[in-house]
Amino acid sequence: MGRTKTYDRKDVLNKAMNLFWKKGFEGTHLQELVSATGLNRFSLYKEFDGKEGIFSEALDIYLKDAKNYYAPLLKKPYSLSNIYEYFNSIQFPKGYHGCFAVNSLTEQHIINSNEFKKVKIFFKSIEKSYFENLKASQETGEISKKVDLKALSKLFLSLDLGLAVYGIMNNNNRDTKAIIALLPNLLEI
Repeated sequence: MGRTKTYDRKDVLNKAMNLFWKKGFEGTHLQELVSATGLNRFSLYKEFDGKEGIFSEALDIYLKDAKNYYAPLLKKPYSLSNIYEYFNSIQFPKGYHGCFAVNSLTEQHIINSNEFKKVKIFFKSIEKSYFENLKASQETGEISKKVDLKALSKLFLSLDLGLAVYGIMNNNNRDTKAIIALLPNLLEI
């Protein structure tokens, strides 16, 4: 007869997610996962197939939460104001250590290709949301018909990813707001 689990799986995954988020996949050592989650090595391997497995599930949780954050902001009815609302919602708390998904992109050399692919798919979906909002804005005349919406969608995604990294270096929200205030100027092409 097997042992009864004495831990909450969600709690363990959240603790692992926070550790990976802060230190990255490569920077997180197995003993740190054991300490952070309260699982012993045997349970960690039995439940999650080790570091790679728990990373994969932690990343899934983060991406699901991120989708739930983006979705209501970049939703129908599509509009330019949705994009502005999203960017204006960006706040970097003290001790900010980046976006787990962006941080994972920078570890392409070490993370499993499936995990890298998940993150790319996530960001492609955000880019598509930008495009849909920009397309609707072009149809209403807010954006010139001359603007290449695909390129502009990529620019907004690049700004989004860049701000996630910028916030690590400088989490002064006043500076971030000054950058975001320039967004309307991007459309004066």
